[in-house]
Amino acid sequence: MIKKGLIALFFSISTIVTLTSEAFGFTFTRIADSNQGYSEFKLPTINQTGNVAFTANDADGSSAIFTGNGLGLTTVADNTAFNSFGQFVGINDNGAVAFKANANTGGTSVFTVENGLVTSVAQGANYFGIGDPVINNSNVVAFNANINGVFGIFTNLNGSVNSIADTSGVYSNFERPSINQESTVAFSASLKNGGGRGIYTVDSNGAVNTVVDTTGDFDFLFSPAINNTGTLAFKGILDALAGEGIYTASNGVVNKIVDNTDRFDFFENPAINDKGNVAFKGVLRGGGLGIYNGADPNSNKIIAAGDSLFGAIVTDLYISNQSLNNSNQLVFYAKFDDGSSGIFRADPDIQSTSPATSIPEPSSVLGILGVGALLMGWRQRI
Repeated sequence: MIKKGLIALFFSISTIVTLTSEAFGFTFTRIADSNQGYSEFKLPTINQTGNVAFTANDADGSSAIFTGNGLGLTTVADNTAFNSFGQFVGINDNGAVAFKANANTGGTSVFTVENGLVTSVAQGANYFGIGDPVINNSNVVAFNANINGVFGIFTNLNGSVNSIADTSGVYSNFERPSINQESTVAFSASLKNGGGRGIYTVDSNGAVNTVVDTTGDFDFLFSPAINNTGTLAFKGILDALAGEGIYTASNGVVNKIVDNTDRFDFFENPAINDKGNVAFKGVLRGGGLGIYNGADPNSNKIIAAGDSLFGAIVTDLYISNQSLNNSNQLVFYAKFDDGSSGIFRADPDIQSTSPATSIPEPSSVLGILGVGALLMGWRQRI
């Protein structure tokens, strides 16, 4: 059984040892790894203070949710009250954590924990197919679920569950949403009767906006991330499977960050911060993968397979679309050649700060893509 509270100081001492790579312009902090008895990590998230939330198994196989910043871990929820957790947990800047779990008393529900207080957000005999939730600083929780036979995106504030989009209207299915501090919820959904697919936002007043859909140059659109300015980052696949890329959308303009016409083969889970900086996992043509913050896999590499981190060689990497904060800190899950794995945070090297660099103009063959370049607020030293 995993003990609650702050993990002992002897554990935290090893986590504050950092590794700086002059090539990357980042310092890496170990949050938790399997050498300390943890395993089966799931996608991590980060808040604006650099605090990280994630799910992991202990050496005895019991599962728990932790938060930490490299100076120790706090157990948020464990098997004393729950018997399983989702793939993703949300964390806000106040340290409140939202998660999906099966309670020992029965039923899958959405819960929040703040200052040790557990609150049930969505629970009931008519709740099915609950997805992993997200949470903002106002403690508004957003999640997808089937409630009373209606599948949709729901929000909860102060105990009141409200549908903001569901299958009683034009939509046929949904994926996990994102939420910003203005309580605008972003999500991807398919439409009924072969109507295609789109990415949509619903603001705190209930106004629905179509950000981008498959009536244009895209054939498929994945779940977006949204920042506090209302800019979205997402992965899209082009018509006729002509390629895929990472894009941002703001005020009706879609910009390409990177596509697979050159060095990259495919992408996963873009994250965006309020500066408009985007990070994503990319897999290269001919082999290799990494986490990048731009279109050049050399100068925009944060960390990649084959790199050494804390004495082991990275073999695989994973991020969530909530892995990047406004300080350009990025949290990721890494696997290594010695069989170990862990959660780590990349912190930008202050000395590597340099003027913003621009992303090449969006391809002219995509009529929906905006003209101009996306200014990237952080650049790595090479």
